[in-house]
Amino acid sequence: MNHLNDKYKPNLDAMLNERYYLKSIEAKGARIKYIPTYLGQEFSNYKKCIKDTIASNVLTINGEVFTQEFFIDEYNYYFINWCIPTAKKLILENELKPVKIDFKGIIDQVRRNEIDQNYLPIALKNEQPIIIAYYPMCTQPSVVIDGNHRVLAKYDAGEKTINTFDLSPHIHLQAMTSELDRLLYKIHHNLSCIAESIAGNLPAKDVKRKLFTIG
Repeated sequence: MNHLNDKYKPNLDAMLNERYYLKSIEAKGARIKYIPTYLGQEFSNYKKCIKDTIASNVLTINGEVFTQEFFIDEYNYYFINWCIPTAKKLILENELKPVKIDFKGIIDQVRRNEIDQNYLPIALKNEQPIIIAYYPMCTQPSVVIDGNHRVLAKYDAGEKTINTFDLSPHIHLQAMTSELDRLLYKIHHNLSCIAESIAGNLPAKDVKRKLFTIG
């Protein structure tokens, strides 16, 4: 078990400020139609929970880990870490079946500069399904947490589809390596839901029902 590396500490201080948050919503082209009375209190709670969780956070790592950076806006981001052996165990426990998907929505996520070109011929022959974590707060919500080499190898070879285990949030949350990972996912989810309400795209009465309880 390892304590949190400073590199992976979240950069959310500005985002959890009411004025900055509202400006960030407008910066995305939305209009402010409603401001929840609980917003300031909600942000204070999130800040406290992040601070407390960082102080006690321990990464539980048993095998391969995939790390992805997520941006809430241009400047505010955080990292999520998934334990791949845990994800595979959850696939078995939940008796998930692989599905075929095309490469649209996942090929652009592959960071070619991080790919080992020498491994691509081996990856091309690997018929094991890749693993995707569904991340609805992102513009590209299908995050490949296992199998990026397979995605690139098969795409470049002209294949049209790839076998995939598609993990819903309630499953892949369990594969995250720490309580901080899970907390940051939930905060990002809540910020997205509240923003939809502020912009008038989600009825205010429905917001509380959609929010994760935090703290």
